[in-house]
Amino acid sequence: MPKLNLSARPLNLKLKYPFTISRGSMTQAKNVLVSIRFDDMVAYGEAAPSMYYGEDQSSVIKFIQAFVKHRPIDDYIMNIQKLSDDLTSFNLTQGGFSSSARLATEMAFWDLVGKINNKSLYQFFFQDDPFIKNGNGYKLPQTSFTIGLDNVMVIEEKVNDALARGYNILKIKLGRGYEEDLRILDTIQNVVKDRKCTLRVDANGGWNLETTKRFLDILPKYNVELLEQPLPKGKLNELATIIESSPIPIFVDEDCMSGNDVEKIAGKAHGVNIKLMKTGSIIEAFKTINLAKCYKLKVMLGCMIESSCAISAAVHLSPMADYLDLDGHLLLDYDPFSGLILEKNKLVPSFEPGLGVEFADFN
Repeated sequence: MPKLNLSARPLNLKLKYPFTISRGSMTQAKNVLVSIRFDDMVAYGEAAPSMYYGEDQSSVIKFIQAFVKHRPIDDYIMNIQKLSDDLTSFNLTQGGFSSSARLATEMAFWDLVGKINNKSLYQFFFQDDPFIKNGNGYKLPQTSFTIGLDNVMVIEEKVNDALARGYNILKIKLGRGYEEDLRILDTIQNVVKDRKCTLRVDANGGWNLETTKRFLDILPKYNVELLEQPLPKGKLNELATIIESSPIPIFVDEDCMSGNDVEKIAGKAHGVNIKLMKTGSIIEAFKTINLAKCYKLKVMLGCMIESSCAISAAVHLSPMADYLDLDGHLLLDYDPFSGLILEKNKLVPSFEPGLGVEFADFN
């Protein structure tokens, strides 16, 4: 049997515009590309580390290299669940946080196993074809397109950009305080007044309870369909005091890392933003989505700034989601992967084996 050769290296992704949220700004996503060579096949996984969660490009690469050094990785072709468990156990022995590092490793193995078995990733999780509805189209939610924080002139330019104009749902990053955030909303409303456009607002924990209450009084007037993470992480009890009276659904993001967090969120928010990079595993993301639904929570499937390699992995789970925010690759100046299809604001995998994407170029 051929031996596996797994490697991890930097994947630096330049953004079209600087991307700013309430916690900081970036012009380049310093991601990590995992490659597995097996016989004549090459499989890929991607990590998008975040300093907010205690990771960076260097720590991800070191974690993956250490894991490969200490484990007989060839055995995982037959058992990805064991791979996921061993990655978690290894993380505990190493200390620190390694969510995106664990995900990228597992993702690459899913891509490889799919290619070996000639099966798309979603075929491992679904018995039938969940993307087709009555032969009339794709049974998938539309994705939103994110507008990062900036001065109002640049925000106006972003919203008027040809790419943004192609989307019916815009996700607006706020969190700078009531007056400035209100100016941003007014600017965007003026730009999209002649477009059929729904807004979503994400404060990334940048508001306090009073600011949140003030905005809930007016957000429906701006055609905002949901509010995401208005309060800082750890303020679920405060959030619970306004859930019943909120005119729009309130989702949490930073408060939901994996399935272990779902129970404490139930009854204190209307929904959760589940990201593969936070769960650290495609298997865990699948379980987290199902658990959230058991607790009557709506599910948004989200992302970091990622190429269409990692986005494609999430898209394979998208039939389970109520909302999609899978636009990280759309914000890039150049996406080094190809194969992910966009039709009428719906992201569709290519149905090729594994993740269904191919690596085109490396920076």
